[in-house]
Amino acid sequence: MPLEAVVLDERTLQRGSEAQRVEWDRNVRELLASSTCNIDEAARLCIGVTEKQFVLAFETLDGEAIRTIAVEQESLSEHVTDYLDIVRQITAADSFNQMEALDMAKKVTHDRVGRLLKRELRELGFDLETSRRLFTLLLSLKVDTTQLPGLRGHKGVR
Repeated sequence: MPLEAVVLDERTLQRGSEAQRVEWDRNVRELLASSTCNIDEAARLCIGVTEKQFVLAFETLDGEAIRTIAVEQESLSEHVTDYLDIVRQITAADSFNQMEALDMAKKVTHDRVGRLLKRELRELGFDLETSRRLFTLLLSLKVDTTQLPGLRGHKGVR
């Protein structure tokens, strides 16, 4: 059954700018639009962000706890750095071929982090696409992605 809702912790919401909250809302909608997991009943994901972890608390819509998983930010930090470096290089690319190659590198890095999250959430049966979308949301909660041009989407390869 897919996720029905995602709730961000109040502290995170308060620290975000209006642009960030719009970005978070879009990322949540994209995650919910095609989430795939094996939770038996309608569920919501409550995300807490601490200095060291993303706390992913899954619960029924009635508030009954299903599972809480802490994802250490350190386990994602190298991938986040790589991903952001590639995004910055895309904006400085001086040829179409270079931009295409960097865009592919961005996709490969996104897939790598998606697989890492998929393993972390294996008990809940998240598929790769749902895990990739979750990474997009977590990245936007960790880094102000509204300030990074070239972050949205991947270009089609001819």
